[in-house]
Amino acid sequence: MLVALLLLPAGAVAAAGPGGAGVPDRPRVAAVACSTGELWACRPGGQLVVAGSGLDSVRAVVLLGRSGAADDQRVAATPADATKLSVVLPPRLRAGRIELVSRAGNTTPARRLKVLATPPPAPAAALDAGATTLGPGESLYAGSRKQAVFAVNLPVPASVEAYAVATGAAVRTWPLPAGPGEVRWDGTVSNVPVGDGRYAFRVAGDMTARAARAPSEPIVIHDAVFPIRGAHDLGQSPTNNFGGPRGHGGQDMFAKCGTPLVAVRPGKVLIERFQERAGNYVVVQDATGQSYVYMHMRDKSLVPKDGLVQAGQPIGYVGQTGRASGCHLHFELWTAPGFYLGGKAVDPLPELTRWDAFR
Repeated sequence: MLVALLLLPAGAVAAAGPGGAGVPDRPRVAAVACSTGELWACRPGGQLVVAGSGLDSVRAVVLLGRSGAADDQRVAATPADATKLSVVLPPRLRAGRIELVSRAGNTTPARRLKVLATPPPAPAAALDAGATTLGPGESLYAGSRKQAVFAVNLPVPASVEAYAVATGAAVRTWPLPAGPGEVRWDGTVSNVPVGDGRYAFRVAGDMTARAARAPSEPIVIHDAVFPIRGAHDLGQSPTNNFGGPRGHGGQDMFAKCGTPLVAVRPGKVLIERFQERAGNYVVVQDATGQSYVYMHMRDKSLVPKDGLVQAGQPIGYVGQTGRASGCHLHFELWTAPGFYLGGKAVDPLPELTRWDAFR
């Protein structure tokens, strides 16, 4: 299946054997996907990722458009290795077949690429919907619905800073006018969670304003939420771990079927679908380009593709769909720019262990 090929770890699509001396392999296409997750379809101006073999020899992708060469569009290719390359599509894209051109002049035809309509951008305010106030003694999961509040009554205009208690360094600033006011903070800067640790608020700038309000009590901010919200383990044997002889791409963690699963960090649902091996799976991409992958879920994701999620927001339930033995979550962590977009899968267990210790 094409989806299965895109799910294989980087380098898992076998390259063709070496040809004669100095002669590159003829490129072969196994699957094509848009950076937003669609197979054999993409939007104008989007990034197209091609999986296959011999792709390190490709110098260009030709978009054939309609019949005839008049509307053909040639785009320079950027191979990551022999099994994967990416191209940025032109803003005026026509539907039609695609063709790979190698340095040796070989051409490899592929099937038709569908052109998708460009959706309007999701409003950033959607992540603030339903925000609640952090209670006394509560820790804050950065990017969740909870917000820390700092109230002031300033004699002159001034700025309020959120700062790291350990270093004193300001991480975010809010200018405020004179008089009563407040700032609310979810523990993120530009939708990226601050580091795990203790933070507080203070008034900066004018001495009179600073004297009018002492710094707040520190709050504990956690930079992520453990994905399983219920009794679980972190794996039952070495075969559940990342890597190993079978090239396992994530961490298998066992829990009762139906146990809730939540978003680790705030982000956007990049992929939501069913696949023969992965079962019901979802990929969440954060603002840094890092991806979090949940496989074998009991049902389809609670959040649709392109939906925005907050840290700790329910996205599904532990299951055993696809090729799974027992109820468990197969969890993958991918570096930027994300899941099969040029990033790579890394061992998630150190981060999972750290997140699991948060209380």
